[in-house]
Amino acid sequence: MSTGRAYCKTGILNNKLYVVGGVTRGHGGLTPLKSAEVFDPHTGIWSQLPSMPFSKAQILPTAFLADLLKPIATGMTSYRGRLFVPQSLYCWPFFVDVGGEVYDPDVNSWVEMPAGMGDGWPARQAGTKLSVTVDGELYALDPSNSPESVRIKVYDYQDDVWKVVVGEVPIPDFTDSDFPYLLSGLLGKLHVITKDANNNISVLQADVQNHFTSLPSASLDSSPGAHPESAEPATAFETDLWRVIATRTTGSSELVSCQALNI
Repeated sequence: MSTGRAYCKTGILNNKLYVVGGVTRGHGGLTPLKSAEVFDPHTGIWSQLPSMPFSKAQILPTAFLADLLKPIATGMTSYRGRLFVPQSLYCWPFFVDVGGEVYDPDVNSWVEMPAGMGDGWPARQAGTKLSVTVDGELYALDPSNSPESVRIKVYDYQDDVWKVVVGEVPIPDFTDSDFPYLLSGLLGKLHVITKDANNNISVLQADVQNHFTSLPSASLDSSPGAHPESAEPATAFETDLWRVIATRTTGSSELVSCQALNI
């Protein structure tokens, strides 16, 4: 890359690999990046993109806050032909969500993310937001307010709201891991990759699209202020929705990222 970066967010769109944000090492330590790049595997070349404007970070009321709170990208997902990047302002260990921005490769520019999408995007530890597009639908993993309660939400593009589509994901014994799960899509199915306290990695698979279409609309929690306890209890159908397709025992390394590639 033209800029070395760590902790950046990655996504695949039109068979190209995009990276945004992250941090680089400067004279004063680690510096957050607003820049973005794209890798074309056919040419083997990295190209620079316009930097993220972080428009909401520009309206902080004082220069003190602007210097204290650093803008970072907390996720990235390819959706409807564009890249959606939720963002936060942070001063460790505090994170403040500021919505996000959308990159359109057709016009090579960034615009502000829809308000409901940015404000409601579920977050996990350290403000990181896990999401994936499967069969045109945008899903996100929502850890709620309890480490024992993990849900799947789907984004309603027309109403600009997130709705609970799976009330419980069967992830056992992961509270001792700093980064215990990832989200990925493969062959039209949703996958949750988990790691427990004994360093066992499991890949759970679910046909969420069929589950989604079979649910009555009343069971989808779409209220902006909905609390985890307001969701319907998990049914046997939801528990049976998931199956473990692969397991592996690893060392103490953490789960960082997962991308599905056409090879």
